[in-house]
Amino acid sequence: MNTIELTTTEFRQNQKKFLDLAAQGVSILICRGKELFVLNRVPVESRLDDETQRKIAQAREEFNTGDTATIRNQQELEMFLESL
Repeated sequence: MNTIELTTTEFRQNQKKFLDLAAQGVSILICRGKELFVLNRVPVESRLDDETQRKIAQAREEFNTGDTATIRNQQELEMFLESL
């Protein structure tokens, strides 16, 4: 994995560039005086509780197996909602 070291000034001037690099897996080290910070991409799932992650995984599985509803218009939407 690549690592880039820069100052807070460099980071502020090029935030998009360094955030894009972090999203690609590059570790960004930001130096502020004698302090050192690491910028890495974290999957959104890591912010979610276990129950929410389980529901997302279940929904993805249902989508992948075709266990979904297709709604083409407002009438079908209303029928679907009434069936819940």
